[in-house]
Amino acid sequence: MYSFKKIFISLVIAVFIIGGVLLGGKVIQTQESDKWDGLEIDLISLKVKNNVLTVKFKLRNVGSEAVEPAIYFKDCYIMDETNQKKYYPLKDSDGNYIAGPVKYSGSTWGGGFFQFKIEPGKTKGMWIKFPEPPDNPETITIHIPGFFPFEEIKLSK
Repeated sequence: MYSFKKIFISLVIAVFIIGGVLLGGKVIQTQESDKWDGLEIDLISLKVKNNVLTVKFKLRNVGSEAVEPAIYFKDCYIMDETNQKKYYPLKDSDGNYIAGPVKYSGSTWGGGFFQFKIEPGKTKGMWIKFPEPPDNPETITIHIPGFFPFEEIKLSK
């Protein structure tokens, strides 16, 4: 007969496993940095709604020292390689990129950029909104400066 303690421990373990699967999310693709040692970026979500593509990332520090990457949103883009077209992030009416989290924004800061210290073993999320490529390509390439490109990313509604 199982004791109450064993049943409780089994339930706690099951909750962590199920919670990790449901909340942990699926990584679509991972790329290493070609600029910052120990930094990787996971592409975790692509969603098209109302002709806007929202792309979400998780930056991970797998190194042994803190890293503080500076990523200007103006240098990010998606590419429709089939039709040889490049698309930059969307801007709001004030000229700021619709992306985040933003360290500073405004014309002085190039419309905004991501810059946060990421300690070893820690992560930081980032998101960017792009126009949906009008030619409906099956795949796109996503370029985030400081990282190798995400290639052949399926694009579906």
